[in-house]
Amino acid sequence: MDYKWTILELSAENEVITHAKYHLSLSDGKNTVETEGNWWFLEPQNKTPFAQVTEELVAEWIENETMKDGVNVIKSRLEEQLALLEKSNSIVPPWKPQVFTPNLG
Repeated sequence: MDYKWTILELSAENEVITHAKYHLSLSDGKNTVETEGNWWFLEPQNKTPFAQVTEELVAEWIENETMKDGVNVIKSRLEEQLALLEKSNSIVPPWKPQVFTPNLG
């Protein structure tokens, strides 16, 4: 499974990052689920000089703060959604273009 974090926006006070708006997608190669949200940091993220902050670092901070009992709550929700999508019996609504996909399995 492939997770991709994108940090869309940051807020800071005195060069201390206090908030991040994020987008996270999860793909299994066949399907993709996505979420977007805001995270206000519980701990001030001032250990890294502001000019040296990277997108990967902010994503890591969010991941660390969203762990509960050893599980990342944001990622686990995406995993649940992806699993449900795999089991889905959804059909294309009549007003959308109809696409025939043969079942080769």
